[in-house]
Amino acid sequence: MATKTLSKFKEAILGDLEKTRVAIVMHENPDPDCIGASWGLIKLLQTWNPDIKCTLLYSGEISHSQNKTLVNVLNIALTNMAEIEEIEDSFDFFITVDVTPERSLKDGIKCLMTIDHHRVETKQAKIADIRNVGAVCSIVWEYLKKEGVTFKEKDETDSAIATALLVGIKTDTSDFVGENVSDLDFEAYKNLIGFVNRRQLSSIINYPIPPHYFEIRSRLDQSENTKIDNGVFVGGVGYISYAKRDALPMMAEERSRVEGINTAFVFGVVGDYIEVSVRSVGVAVDVNALCQKIFGKEYAGGKAGAGASKIPLSFCSLKETSDVVKNKMWEGIRDYIIERIFQEIHE
Repeated sequence: MATKTLSKFKEAILGDLEKTRVAIVMHENPDPDCIGASWGLIKLLQTWNPDIKCTLLYSGEISHSQNKTLVNVLNIALTNMAEIEEIEDSFDFFITVDVTPERSLKDGIKCLMTIDHHRVETKQAKIADIRNVGAVCSIVWEYLKKEGVTFKEKDETDSAIATALLVGIKTDTSDFVGENVSDLDFEAYKNLIGFVNRRQLSSIINYPIPPHYFEIRSRLDQSENTKIDNGVFVGGVGYISYAKRDALPMMAEERSRVEGINTAFVFGVVGDYIEVSVRSVGVAVDVNALCQKIFGKEYAGGKAGAGASKIPLSFCSLKETSDVVKNKMWEGIRDYIIERIFQEIHE
């Protein structure tokens, strides 16, 4: 299956050698697996055709401290889609990584290929490689292996790409204890470890924690903002800026590891959306199904042990709203989300 998919992909890319502008589209807030796989894909494409010019695109913000550290330490060039006018006319091919085109591209934009490991389907991509593996980086590493593309020792660029791929595997497999971990993940990690830059790897793994994290986390210590019942933690942090939104998954991960808790929901209002991060260490918890049950398929999704939801406030936009109204709105949102989650869980 993988060999046939790769063959179709290569044939399409090389079908017209004058088409050399490739957009590699990541999800809204790209994480190490998404970034590493996308960068590894550039190495593959430029091996096929050195004239190919790839642009790594995302639509949101890189706000998580580890993601920022990865990009800065490895000097990875990323472009926000908002910076490009007439995006459809700017590229010959669109490829989505760690996300489907339905969630990352406007309707009407033709997507050549999507590479993903979430339980999703796509009708917008001409070619799809969606597998039940721990990391998309492992899939891209397999492409490189099948095409005979190797990493050169003591080559700075190759070392940086190998480091990015390895970090992506390490984080998305939760250090190989995630439910979706496959033999491919182990094989890829074992190969890549010999080419990484250990100093850069250490800097990325031991990324700095931003001071605002502790201020936001203190809100979860306020009893009115949280509820714990039967191993489930639900907590709200109020209004946070987009640049600080990645505190949500960090806190959900932390709370899910507290003794007596197996599943944690942490939510806040980011712009005109309610954003929810979910983490679970419960082996019997299907996080994807749980998120979609509570928040709706169009607004939520997940994988083994992790999930998220982004719910629009729609006409209840909080722009130019007084602090008094915003405080009342938050109390209503907080109480509603907490009640809804426990109602759905207890059904």
